[in-house]
Amino acid sequence: MFVTIITCIGLVCSSLSAAFAIRSARQNEQRIPKTAFVWGAVFMLLQAFIAVWSGIGLVQDDPLSAAAFTLVTTACAAASFNRVAVRERLLKFVEAEGRFPHPLAASVILMLLASTFAVLGLEVPSNYNIAWMYPLCLLLEFGLVAAVLTGAYFIFQRRGGVPAALALVLHLIGIAEYFVITFKSMPISPGDLTALSTAAAVAGTGYTYTLSAFCLYGMAFAALSMMLSQLAGLLRPARETRSRRGLVINLLVGLALIGGVAAHVTLIDYYHTLNIQIYTWRPLESYYRQGFLPAFISGAQTIKPPRPDDYSVDDAKELLDEYAATYDETAGATEDRTAAAAQFDEEKPTVIAVMNETFSDLSIYQQMHADYTGPKFFKSLRNCLSRGKLYVSAYGGGTANTEFEFLTGNSMANLGSGVYPYTIYDLMETENLAQQFKDLGYDTTAMHPNHATNWNRENVYQDFGFDQFLAIEDFEGADTLRGMVTDQATYDKILEMLEENKNPQFIFDVTMQNHSGYDTGLIPQEKRVDLRIDGMSNSEVNEYVSLIEESDRALEYFINKLEQLDRKVIVVFFGDHQPFFPSTYNDLWFTDEDEAIHQERLWQTNYIIWANYDVAGNTQANQNDEMSTNYLGAELMQLIGAPLTDYQKALVTLRDALPAINTTGFEDSEKLWYLASVEESDGNESLQAALDARSDYATLQYYTMFGDGKDIYTKRYQSAANETNPNLDPGTTKIK
Repeated sequence: MFVTIITCIGLVCSSLSAAFAIRSARQNEQRIPKTAFVWGAVFMLLQAFIAVWSGIGLVQDDPLSAAAFTLVTTACAAASFNRVAVRERLLKFVEAEGRFPHPLAASVILMLLASTFAVLGLEVPSNYNIAWMYPLCLLLEFGLVAAVLTGAYFIFQRRGGVPAALALVLHLIGIAEYFVITFKSMPISPGDLTALSTAAAVAGTGYTYTLSAFCLYGMAFAALSMMLSQLAGLLRPARETRSRRGLVINLLVGLALIGGVAAHVTLIDYYHTLNIQIYTWRPLESYYRQGFLPAFISGAQTIKPPRPDDYSVDDAKELLDEYAATYDETAGATEDRTAAAAQFDEEKPTVIAVMNETFSDLSIYQQMHADYTGPKFFKSLRNCLSRGKLYVSAYGGGTANTEFEFLTGNSMANLGSGVYPYTIYDLMETENLAQQFKDLGYDTTAMHPNHATNWNRENVYQDFGFDQFLAIEDFEGADTLRGMVTDQATYDKILEMLEENKNPQFIFDVTMQNHSGYDTGLIPQEKRVDLRIDGMSNSEVNEYVSLIEESDRALEYFINKLEQLDRKVIVVFFGDHQPFFPSTYNDLWFTDEDEAIHQERLWQTNYIIWANYDVAGNTQANQNDEMSTNYLGAELMQLIGAPLTDYQKALVTLRDALPAINTTGFEDSEKLWYLASVEESDGNESLQAALDARSDYATLQYYTMFGDGKDIYTKRYQSAANETNPNLDPGTTKIK
């Protein structure tokens, strides 16, 4: 209420300043330039936006930030409407004898000040404790912004409009960063830019876009930057004094500044030379301490997959053969494996993989201080071939990376931070479970009850060899919860497919029901769970837990249905990542423990591998075997007796020394966790074995994904590829 009132007052004052400026100009028989109204209107639009946004309750009701924002924007609007008078006073000040060595110096000073406020407009919304930033990183960010804004100022012949627009863009990036951190507890990474359509597709579902007080402060800083850019533009020489020589000099200076930035960010290695690094286990801290632009640039530079030291195709192939041979002599030669393989060859069971959106067990956080015990049916399910913790490389979002690890056996740990393989790399020749089952004579189906374009799945699934992809249009009329297709609706679709098609099938179900955000209030009363965390109710936590309860009930329904089928079925069920909020409780309640253990708690979900029949060579006794997602596909094939590729054989063998690995860290054979940054063993034999295995894994993965390292990046993007794709039915996303 206070914010709305204050900004409305500011809007009225800005309007009055425009009216007074018009009246004063008429009295003095002067003409107000159109640019004055354009500049003034921009500041008034900012005020109008905040007035409306706060009026619908989407701005933190903080009078101080509202007053600061309103005073700044009102003053900027008034100065803009009185542009002629402001220019006269500014020129008089600048041209005073002895004040500046050259009139141009005043313009440069104004642009440097504008750059300072532009940096604040970028950082303050999400990283308001600027004092926590490393000084050299802050100076680097200022240098980058100053060079770009000042370069644009000169390229456009000392006009202030373009630098002002760039300052506003930087602020909007800061606002976007604030919302991404709010919704995902993760910063914007370079890979996010390749998945903008996915972000847009889910952005309007379940999220509340409430601006904080620091967003208003950031907007005020952006307004000051825009105003200072305008003042610098007012110092542009008069038309009669301009020359071609001056035009050329301005262009050369501007291009030199912009070119210098381009050369700097492309030629200087931020990671190794400047030591600006994104720590995958605490990426937010990396952005907070190093600044958005330096951290983002460092991430962009490392998005290319790191080529292993002394890598060669011949050596990698030889290494793969060695690991496969070791498997054939050990795990592949046991009686249990032989029995399972004989049974699989004869019976060809259907395999259903369910990657359940944001499914995790929050009871690992001291039962949430609310006696919460987690999903009951999932935890009580008996007769599993295997079950346990699943260490993933996604937190709060990034679903596609978890499914990439599962389907391909590759680890995001070997690809760097902020990478989304589905949207970046050419995966047409990448080994994966769909193609593997298809080669075994299976019918293969992927399903995801949302847009086929999300994460570029329509192209990736085709490249992977899926026979068909069922997307949102295939779930018309399905039951929904909070506007999302329910888990049970996808299970009913699977049961229908099993009824209609008696062939062996591989079905990959990526659910949608539990997608964030969790403050919609759309859970029906009878399905709501009300945890009292230390006696307090948290609406987001309760909505999330209510969704997990629904997922648990749907899983029970599905398993019961499969138990009644007269055909052999394997189910692998796992969560893709945790929601975005457990980091708060992790830091609050676990304050004295090893850093690797502390961080890995956030990067784990759970999995089960279950069968509705007795799988030869297995006890069906709930074998507890924690692992990471990259191993899950190979372990599935190993347990059910399916043929393994050489790469999968290598993965099974690697697990002896490297039981789990993700972008945050890795585990050794003694079940001890280490952060990904650890590179020396200091005489620890199990750690050294894990480091050696990690190095071998990086080589094997690079070989299987990229071969000689040429043609790494995908040439096909979400919409264009389907227009002429012969494998797609015309006008649909269905694979023939």
